[in-house]
Amino acid sequence: MILVTGATGYTGGFLARSLLAVVEEEVRFFVRPSSDRSRLPPGPSEVFAGDLARPKEVAAACRGVSRIVHLAHIRYARTLVECLASSVDHVVMISSLRRFSQVESVSVEEVIRGEECALNSGIPCTILRPSMIFGPGDDRNISRMAAHLRRIRCIPVFGSGRHLQQPVFVDDVVGAILASLARGPGGEYALAGPRALSYNEVIDLVGNAIGVRPLKLHIPVHLALAVCHLARILPIELALDGEQVRRLQEDKCYAIDAAAEDLDFAPLGFEAALTRIYRSGPEATPGHRDQVAETG
Repeated sequence: MILVTGATGYTGGFLARSLLAVVEEEVRFFVRPSSDRSRLPPGPSEVFAGDLARPKEVAAACRGVSRIVHLAHIRYARTLVECLASSVDHVVMISSLRRFSQVESVSVEEVIRGEECALNSGIPCTILRPSMIFGPGDDRNISRMAAHLRRIRCIPVFGSGRHLQQPVFVDDVVGAILASLARGPGGEYALAGPRALSYNEVIDLVGNAIGVRPLKLHIPVHLALAVCHLARILPIELALDGEQVRRLQEDKCYAIDAAAEDLDFAPLGFEAALTRIYRSGPEATPGHRDQVAETG
C-alpha cells in the first residue's frame, strides 16, 4: 500500500489522479478531518483522517504501508519518521528549493530541519525539491498573477525585476514523483523549469498568454520594505511581507541534470506550459498532460 500525505493540496490533487491511474497497489490518503476532499478522485482508494502533528494518528495511518509520498509540509518529517514501521521500503519526501534561500526566515529553517531529520533518520528516502509550482486552477502563484493582470494590467515589481525565477509545471513535478517511486530510494533532486527567467520576463509571458500587455510599476526595495515594516506596526493587512520582497531579490536558478538523468525529468518550458493552461481548455482541469502528471 502507498500512503500519500498532503493529497488535498494543489499538487496532491494532480498526483492522486495519476497515482490511481498507474499503480496496481492500494493507495491511502492521509488528510486532516477538516480538509476539503474535492480534489481527491473517486476510485479504489482509502481516506484516513488524522493530524500529522499527532504521532498516534500518524502511526495508525502508516500500518500496512510499504511506500510513502510525503507531500505535506516537510516540517512534519520528524513525526513521520518516528512513526514509520520497519516494513516501509521507500519514502519520497517533497521538500522545496526554498531551503537554499539566503533570506533568514522560520519557513526556510523548517525546510532545512525537516530534510535533515529525514536524511539522518536512516529511512530509505528520496528528497525532491520543487521550485515554484504552477499549473491549471489556483496554483497560488502564476494563476494569481494572471488574475491580477486581468483585473489591472499595472503590476508592482519590487526592485529591478531582473532577478531569476525557474517555475516548474505541476505535471512535471508529479511525473518526477512517479518516476522516483518506480526507481526506488536514494538521491536528492532539484525540480525546476528548463531555464531560468527574469521576473520581468515571467510577467510578460503571463500577460501574453492571457492577452494583456502588463504595465510594470517598479518600486524601490527599500521603500517596499519600509511599507511592510509599517504594516506590521500599525497593523495593516498587505498581500506580501518583507520576507517575500527580499526573496524576490534572489536569483532562483537551479541545475536539474541529476533529475533529468535519474528520473527522466524533461520539464515543459514556461511559455509552452502557459499556452497549455490558458489556451487549451479549462484552466481548472487537473492532469492535462496525458494523466502522467504545489509551496508558501
